[in-house]
Amino acid sequence: MSLRLAFACFFGAVLPSACGGGASPAAAVETPPAAAASTTAHGGAVMPPTTAAPTPAAGAAVDPCELARREGGKLRWFHDDYAGAMACARSRSLPLAIDMWAPWCHTCLSMQAYVLTDDRLADYERRFVFLALDTDREHNAAVVAKFPPAAWPTFFVVSPVDESIQARFVGAATVEQFARFLDDGERGHMAQGGAALPTWDEAARRRDRASAGKQWTDAAAAYAEAVSAAPADWPRGPDVRVSWLAALVRAGDVAGCTSVAQAQIDATGSSASATDFSLHALGCADASPDATAQTHLRDAVVARLDALTREHAEALTVDDLSDALLVLRQALDKLGRGELAKRAATRQRTVLDDAAAKAGTPRLAMTYNWPRAEVYAYLGIPGELVPALEQSVKDLPDEYDPPYRLAWVLLQAGEPARARGHIEQAIAKAYGPRKARAQGMLADIEHAAGDIEAERAARAAAVATLEGLPIDARSPEAIAKAKADLDAVGKPAAVAK
Repeated sequence: MSLRLAFACFFGAVLPSACGGGASPAAAVETPPAAAASTTAHGGAVMPPTTAAPTPAAGAAVDPCELARREGGKLRWFHDDYAGAMACARSRSLPLAIDMWAPWCHTCLSMQAYVLTDDRLADYERRFVFLALDTDREHNAAVVAKFPPAAWPTFFVVSPVDESIQARFVGAATVEQFARFLDDGERGHMAQGGAALPTWDEAARRRDRASAGKQWTDAAAAYAEAVSAAPADWPRGPDVRVSWLAALVRAGDVAGCTSVAQAQIDATGSSASATDFSLHALGCADASPDATAQTHLRDAVVARLDALTREHAEALTVDDLSDALLVLRQALDKLGRGELAKRAATRQRTVLDDAAAKAGTPRLAMTYNWPRAEVYAYLGIPGELVPALEQSVKDLPDEYDPPYRLAWVLLQAGEPARARGHIEQAIAKAYGPRKARAQGMLADIEHAAGDIEAERAARAAAVATLEGLPIDARSPEAIAKAKADLDAVGKPAAVAK
């Protein structure tokens, strides 16, 4: 499951980084400029800037697929080059699979390390073209607006015939789930040529397009139709139920959300989809005006995730198990069962610490930086993680996320003076919307240190960063929030608006 644990949208409690930022779909996508060197999505190698293919000799055939690279698995990937990947897909009449990811997203990193490199996906290399897009890179803004992520990661299958969405998957998947998602997208692409689709597949394709267009009511209706028409053992059933509930949440349909959450929670399988569904169900419970319904739904979440984490822990990735324990303790806290919540947090910490210690590379260990930081802070011991994060900063000097996490932990530990230098390091390396988030943390650090003028400068810088993004990457909600934070500097809480 993705960082939508932190960035999910629940009935008016909207955090813009989760909700696509309000960008309108692009009518056309320009060829992006060459990207700066960056750590790639798959396999963790540092790749050189994206460049055009060498100019062929006169009369020589040009293969638009030659820039795709195999990294850590059997699949070949384009990186931050939608035009090149689409040209390859069109030349071979193959569907295009897109991984919308970001370096700060721990579930993105987990998917890339444990699922997308799995040899069981090898056969899909000949059936698809694969593209990884860092959603924070400004030259990807038009593509991200065309295919907006609902959370991180979001995966799309797009037909090169008309660049239409044929399938969508949000969050973490097992290898089997990801394969079924690709199969659905491939069938949708083939239907462009007249092949028939099952009723539930056609409904699922309509709901994916409605969700991408933020037509939440239409999307919820199409998801409901797909679930109703599909056989009970439909492999996509669990993740479609997640998207159904998410659409109801975003449509503001409290009654529908509560009803579907209660009725469908036990049909969400034994993967991260059960956790994702439970997270949205907690949002439904929070929004419900009925205290009894709130309690019943939270109890259902506890029962579902207690069983998942006890009976299926070995089948989950560490990231997915960690997220399940996080949502479990959130539900327990809501029910006033603090001691049980602390037990879940302690188990989560142990699982994450063990995985980080066994990680084969610094980048793989980075996958666990944020979940570890969050659970250490929850347990009241953020300072104990500082040495591990300092090592991550040292091991990954080109990454912005380790110093960002270290600064956050130091702030939680009450050490803003030590945090300042690390967040300034993160700001210098960050880009796109994430740079503004880092500037916002610097403002929080200055606030904790009591330096009002420095806080004001940091918040003004965050506003300038957000307003300076390409139009497709600008979030009116994020800009409004940043301006409100700037206006509130130095004012008592009751006065600030």
